[in-house]
Amino acid sequence: MTTKTAIRCALLATTIAGGAAVTTWSIGSWTAGARAASPAAVRPCQNIQLTVRPGQSNGATGHIAILYRIHNILPGACTLFGYPGAKLLDRNFDSLPTYVHRGLSFLAGKNAPTTVTLRGNQDGYFLLEWVHFPSPGQTCPPATYLLITAPNDYLPVVTYAARGGGTIVACGGNLTASPVSQHPQFS
Repeated sequence: MTTKTAIRCALLATTIAGGAAVTTWSIGSWTAGARAASPAAVRPCQNIQLTVRPGQSNGATGHIAILYRIHNILPGACTLFGYPGAKLLDRNFDSLPTYVHRGLSFLAGKNAPTTVTLRGNQDGYFLLEWVHFPSPGQTCPPATYLLITAPNDYLPVVTYAARGGGTIVACGGNLTASPVSQHPQFS
């Protein structure tokens, strides 16, 4: 698939999903401007230019974490700073209760947010961690999909919750997100 075809598909998908807000910029001026921009002038990443995929997982003492890759599909650079947003979805794309905590956690680490610049075709990474044993009164419905919102963006990207279309079982809907980083890492 060519870059132009990918951009057209992404625009069509966003339009179908109700993403009218993306009409504030044109593709030609945005990609040309991003290529010519100085590092200080690089724009924040937007959902239209990103894909998110689950990667390896890790676990210990009831905690599970999955490393997610954020990929910039456009040729222009963009920046990410901070923590992603997340919403758990069941196999029918219905919302599940979700509470995202940002910062320190057992597997997601103790790293402070830094600015991550994604040039065209580059990746950034973040972890989502949860406990898979319920506390009294908690439910643990399986989530097949996630809505992931890049830091400083408003429109999410839909992705599988786990590799191979698997599910995650975040009891009580509690997730802890690490800040986006330039390199994949578990603590």
